[in-house]
Amino acid sequence: MNKEKLEKALGIPKPSAYRPMRLSALGLIKPSVETESALRRWKAEEWLNLTAKITDGEKLPCGKKGKRQKELDLPSVCRPSKRKSDKTPTLSSNFTDAQVKKAIELKKRGQRIDWKTL
Repeated sequence: MNKEKLEKALGIPKPSAYRPMRLSALGLIKPSVETESALRRWKAEEWLNLTAKITDGEKLPCGKKGKRQKELDLPSVCRPSKRKSDKTPTLSSNFTDAQVKKAIELKKRGQRIDWKTL
């Protein structure tokens, strides 16, 4: 069985930030030192679901959906809440509700979100 079929059978989605962690936990890949440190930094940044913040008024971690967000079938839009290094992307606190709503609409249409130009 090739790697792609195995990943599909194990339920590992392709476009996922968690993908390298899942693959390394299953022993399918051995992450490099750079990748491992980047994953540690990424976990320490505490990513928040901004869609749940707007729709439900809750601070939920990325990957969790709020009740109203589920009802409206809105995608999750996530940003980090803590800056751990100069490689940390723009923080969630830097975006207005209008910018987050625009990002949600872009994601619903399947377009890429350019956080620098929102």
